[in-house]
Amino acid sequence: MAATVASAAAVHTVQRHLQHRQVLELEMHKAHGRMLEVAVTHPDLDPIWVRNHPEHVKEDESAGLLMCQWWLEFWRTGLNLGVHSPAVLRENAKTFMKDPTSLKAWALTRHRRGLQSRNRRDRQHVALLNAAYEQADGPSQYPEFELEPYSPA
Repeated sequence: MAATVASAAAVHTVQRHLQHRQVLELEMHKAHGRMLEVAVTHPDLDPIWVRNHPEHVKEDESAGLLMCQWWLEFWRTGLNLGVHSPAVLRENAKTFMKDPTSLKAWALTRHRRGLQSRNRRDRQHVALLNAAYEQADGPSQYPEFELEPYSPA
């Protein structure tokens, strides 16, 4: 009986920890979404895409790339929280990569995203989007970004 109670207590503790982590992740996502909302409506306030990729991004592309970033983070967070299934994300990624701005956004960030993956779901997110990117012939459209090494940890 004591073992059963101890097991139940341990399971409860793990569940509470996971719930707390999910709430924190969701709050972080909401805050990031609010920042992106301001950035999309006022891309001149923080031209991060232009600043980080001056040789590849023009100022008038900033808002579109920020919107793509917003979608990418939405899907990553959804996958991490279990809201989006890999199958749904796979289909969304195929459609996403049909848009030239989306393809460019992924080309510019995919290697860094792969290196910054925090967990298995982040790596899965990168793998699903990389597959869609490669299927959309992204590497041949942006060969200059293929020089960066990428290894799915």
